[in-house]
Amino acid sequence: MNLFSYRLLTFLAMPLIAYSGWKRCRKHQKQQQHDNSLPDIHDCFKSRFGFNSTAYQTGGVWIHAVSVGETRSIFPLLSRLHQQYPELPLTVTNGSTQGALQALQFSPVTIQHQMLPYDYPFAVKRFLQQIQPKLVIMVETEIWPNLYQACVDNNIPIVLINARLKTASFNAYQKWGGQLIRDALNQTEFIAAQFPADAEHFKTLGANQNKVKTLGNLKFDLTIADDLAEQAHIWKQQNHLNQRPIWVAASTHAHPENGDLMASEEQLMLDAHKKLLQTHPNALLILVPRHADRFQKVTELLESKPLNWQQRSQDAEIQPDTQVYLADSVGELMLWFAVSDIAFIGGSMVPFGGHNILEPAALNKPVLSGPHYQNLQALFDPFVAENGVKIVDDSHQLAATLEQLLTHKEQATKLANQGHQCFAKQTGALERTMQALKPYLDA
Repeated sequence: MNLFSYRLLTFLAMPLIAYSGWKRCRKHQKQQQHDNSLPDIHDCFKSRFGFNSTAYQTGGVWIHAVSVGETRSIFPLLSRLHQQYPELPLTVTNGSTQGALQALQFSPVTIQHQMLPYDYPFAVKRFLQQIQPKLVIMVETEIWPNLYQACVDNNIPIVLINARLKTASFNAYQKWGGQLIRDALNQTEFIAAQFPADAEHFKTLGANQNKVKTLGNLKFDLTIADDLAEQAHIWKQQNHLNQRPIWVAASTHAHPENGDLMASEEQLMLDAHKKLLQTHPNALLILVPRHADRFQKVTELLESKPLNWQQRSQDAEIQPDTQVYLADSVGELMLWFAVSDIAFIGGSMVPFGGHNILEPAALNKPVLSGPHYQNLQALFDPFVAENGVKIVDDSHQLAATLEQLLTHKEQATKLANQGHQCFAKQTGALERTMQALKPYLDA
């Protein structure tokens, strides 16, 4: 495919793209009506076409991160940029409303924000004129041919950092990308890949090997709040949980091919928990669905079960007989890891592809995952090789592993330490990325 064909196809698809964007923004507005704490996503829909009512500061750095995980990964980078270049305004864009909420609610520094303009020449050009950045930073797998071309046309350096390619994305780009993707990759100043396998994928797609660097994964350089341990202690004390075993099932998903709740990852977690309760009757499961728009469905699932449960949104003290706690909130995942004894990372017991295991590993928690972690293969490989994560195949094995670790504390401690050591070995990506960005920031 070439740029002309891409533009023709995307213009033909504009009605569908516009409807999808409008629907998501409308959904956020409805969520705001029920939860006043959610921030407004300014000009949510019309900004997707480059229209907004904001007077932006110009001459700074534009950073784009598509969704929740990518947004959280750039927080240390935002802090370092603000620390070293306080005069440069920082503009963050997101491709999902959930990513936008992360940026607006939890950014460690002051940012300018809007949704990413759709990849139409007129929309991208209008936004670039509004912010006039000196540098554009794209995160992970955000390759937008019109945006990249517009940066080149306006002599704005663009870089791709923390870059990775899922196997599915790599195969799709190989099959359909052709000249379009090759040209876009070579319009960057450099591509900072997470792992050697990612670097090889970008080279295979046609990126000039001199442009590709392997700098590591920014998520290894995550920032842990200084008072997190104290927050966790206070929360457990307030809820009388200091003597209860707690495990968290984080970032759980629906089955990608079967929308039935009975096939969901939450159902598998509840199955495992029911088995665990037979040997540890006072155990508490903190259940954290990946996406806020599934909170209601998971609530319906819990209502159908013979389990005592509560939900975070009710903000009530956890009762002694509560067996499951639905964490239907956004931005508190580190707290749930901190209060837990064991962390299971979802998106892996159903064929989704896995999620980031770094946060519980950084907190020295035993980390469990299902077998479907192919989207993060390069991240998982060193943990698997060094026994820093325990892979469980199904809910039966999950329950047995939970029972084993809660009964034999020394095994839990060993697994936690091995995961933490593996995590510690791979830090430093932030410093390497800042050194790579320095020539463009100092210019």
